[in-house]
Amino acid sequence: MKYFILFCDGAADRKSQVPGVKTPLEAAVKPTFNMLSYRSFNGVVSSAPENAPLDVGTSFLSLLSFDPQDLTGFSPFDAARAGASLTGEDTVYKCSLVTLSDKGEPFDKKVLVDCCGDITDEEAASLVSALNKGLSTKIKKFYRYSGTEHRLVWRRAPEDVSIPSPCDVKGAAVGQYLADKNAAKIKAVVEKSFEVLNNCPVNEKRRESGKKPLNAVWLWEGSKMPDVEPFAEKWQLSSASLVTNSEKLTGIAKSVGIKTVSVGVDENGEELYDAEAQAAVKEFTDGADLVTVHTGTVCKKALEGDFAGKTAAIEAADSRILAPVYEYLCGCGDQFKLLVYTGLPAPCEDKAYVREPSPFFMYNSQRTEVGYKPFSETNARKGGFNLPDGYKFMSFMIRIPAPVVEETEENDGEQ
Repeated sequence: MKYFILFCDGAADRKSQVPGVKTPLEAAVKPTFNMLSYRSFNGVVSSAPENAPLDVGTSFLSLLSFDPQDLTGFSPFDAARAGASLTGEDTVYKCSLVTLSDKGEPFDKKVLVDCCGDITDEEAASLVSALNKGLSTKIKKFYRYSGTEHRLVWRRAPEDVSIPSPCDVKGAAVGQYLADKNAAKIKAVVEKSFEVLNNCPVNEKRRESGKKPLNAVWLWEGSKMPDVEPFAEKWQLSSASLVTNSEKLTGIAKSVGIKTVSVGVDENGEELYDAEAQAAVKEFTDGADLVTVHTGTVCKKALEGDFAGKTAAIEAADSRILAPVYEYLCGCGDQFKLLVYTGLPAPCEDKAYVREPSPFFMYNSQRTEVGYKPFSETNARKGGFNLPDGYKFMSFMIRIPAPVVEETEENDGEQ
């Protein structure tokens, strides 16, 4: 059995109360979506419980059968993507490169001037390297992530420390936010980072070119890696693969033993739908039992409030990913299940994810369901299936046989 998942992130929208006004999912020309939905098991699923962040990482973890309520933050997955090998003793902090004032004042009086300075990849690599040379120990190490946002892995880190984000501190003296006795060790790292970075070559060049120096780190939102089971082992698969350009999803996948493939973008930064479909087919032919393709453009357009762009991205996912992969599966000689999963809704009007149920359909080549078309938010609800605990969904797709109990003299086959 092969399993294919098209993670059409953020495709769902909110139905307008104005008669005749369609959602992007309803407006899109998507013949493959509609044809398969009509022959599939339809319904809605909730991917983010009340205390979970509204984030693509939450809906992906839910898809992978991990309960998002156990999540304390995504930083451990980011560190894993960057190469960290984490244990239960490790806390991973968000480590933001920031600009502190430099007027000879005591450290506590230094003002966090800026926290979103522009930075090149080369500058980021040099600054993280300098931090590791000056501050890393057997229990602390910095990992480069993206732009000015990096990660610090700290074994047996201080407990019960709550430090606000650098955006919330901007414009204020830092000492008041690090005054708690539990934050003393964190304060020491931040203060030492200023000594390491303030006059390093990268920041000297930034000053010469009129840019603000990124002369310290700000540590916040510490979190631990949750207890996650290897995905393929849990679901008795030979292997699983994910095709995505998302760094966050790559980190999550790596943490649960899922192979990741990135095909990048074109010269205009546009998603390469055809290459993603080809990559999915290759993963199947190379032996993967389950392949997921995450398409990010649909949600990107939704978060920009671009109705036409979101509609066009759904159409591209239909014709350039779903159609060719479905064609391959029909001719591969194996039975298969195909899931279109939309994660968290991202209404164009809101320009944000919302905590609402989202539509899906699941096609099984071994049986034909009586579904609904076109595939839409409204029609998916007609299926009558509404799963509030989205992390339980995978068990509906992959049925693991019950273990065989061998007969012994004690049980003699009796129940």
